[in-house]
Amino acid sequence: MPEIKRSDAPILNPDLVQAMDAMKQERNNVTEVRFVNAMKGARFLVPANVTQIQNAVANEDGTVELKEQPQIQFILFTNNNGDRYFPLFTDAAQLEKWGEAASHQRAALNFRDVCHFMQNPPQGVDISGVVINAYEQNIIIPSDSLLKMLSTEALTPGTKIQIGTLKEEPTELLDAIRSFLETHDVVHRAYLRVMKREDKQNANFLLVLDFDVASVGENGVKELFDGVAEVARPQLRGVELAIVPASNNFGAAALRDAVPFYER
Repeated sequence: MPEIKRSDAPILNPDLVQAMDAMKQERNNVTEVRFVNAMKGARFLVPANVTQIQNAVANEDGTVELKEQPQIQFILFTNNNGDRYFPLFTDAAQLEKWGEAASHQRAALNFRDVCHFMQNPPQGVDISGVVINAYEQNIIIPSDSLLKMLSTEALTPGTKIQIGTLKEEPTELLDAIRSFLETHDVVHRAYLRVMKREDKQNANFLLVLDFDVASVGENGVKELFDGVAEVARPQLRGVELAIVPASNNFGAAALRDAVPFYER
């Protein structure tokens, strides 16, 4: 079973670039699935302006002091029709093809970060979608299509998947997820596994949550998964995290010989 490898290396997305090129040459079910899978596992560079603002922060002794905190404003591209798009770049070389790149700072976002921004745009701003590598592949994804990717898993029929045990426990990641679950009385048990798909180069984390899906409801499941993903994100260091309920067939199969790291 391949080992999970986390890294702070520069952002490069060769799988996504190859998937976009293949889809532009011939668009079919295979190339589209490959693109969606690469998209969901990618980390993007986005142009931004970062400023320091002063916020009043309450101390434990009741006093209040002003502390500087960073505020990020993402840059949007506008087409000739006035439609606004959130630009995503697969690497620094692609970002620097934009003539104004040197005038702005840059931020690194994974797929869930991008979706979170699209779901919570600046007040009064209508964003039509995202554009990937605007000066080369120029792939445009409407907002609704992008958000559908968040809640679906694209698998080519017959794709082989390996599920295994972590060789080394990611302590910080487990602690972050455990702390979040302890503040919610929904999940009974949680398991962290390694998942390797034959159509993806790298292995990723697979989090299986044992809870009553029916009683939580569709919106509750989304809030739970989004909350877990939010607290886990700083500890992932580029590794994708898939989250599934233990009640579906895939989640149940992934629990064979598994030991929970959290129990309520």
